[in-house]
Amino acid sequence: MSSSTNPFDNSAKNWDTRRMSVQLAEVADLLLPLLQLTDQQHWLDFGSGTGLLSVPLAAKVKQVTALDTSEKMLEVLAEKGIGNIQTLNQDVFSGLPCDYDGVVSCMALHHVESTEVLLKQFYQHLKHDGQLALVDLYAEDGSFHGDNEAKGVKHLGFDIEALRATAEALGFVEVSFAEIMQLQHRNGREYPLFVMLARRS
Repeated sequence: MSSSTNPFDNSAKNWDTRRMSVQLAEVADLLLPLLQLTDQQHWLDFGSGTGLLSVPLAAKVKQVTALDTSEKMLEVLAEKGIGNIQTLNQDVFSGLPCDYDGVVSCMALHHVESTEVLLKQFYQHLKHDGQLALVDLYAEDGSFHGDNEAKGVKHLGFDIEALRATAEALGFVEVSFAEIMQLQHRNGREYPLFVMLARRS
């Protein structure tokens, strides 16, 4: 995806210092204790951006592949110099190079048109008993992003029961949801985020 079509390229340089990013950096501390991590695992961070999740995850596992369509965001991540993070600048549907012990994602799900096709892709590239951990918005009224079309928003948050049904139909087991944090928005409102945990059977 060229820089002219990726809305995230232009904001990559200052991404980590944005008010929202500073809050989202706290997700790792809340999420990683919920996962079964070992120093032999290879994880995929989908929609990794500048690595707010990839960097702390990499400290606990053997390797992290940070996948994002924004070349500029991945350049910022690469500059952090974490040896066991490999960046992958492509669309997730272009084919993944291997299977993973787990997949994490934070605030990327709502940018993908078909949640079902995405979850199926994750399922196919998870090893047996592989873990899935997704963080995103509960269903909202469209005010979170504001200019949703310009920001590549495909879903105004999610109905978690619909998401559960989709995941279970694909074969995921132990599917669970919980609120992981509240984001303080510049519009004065709070938006709750969920964490979805599941396993490949």
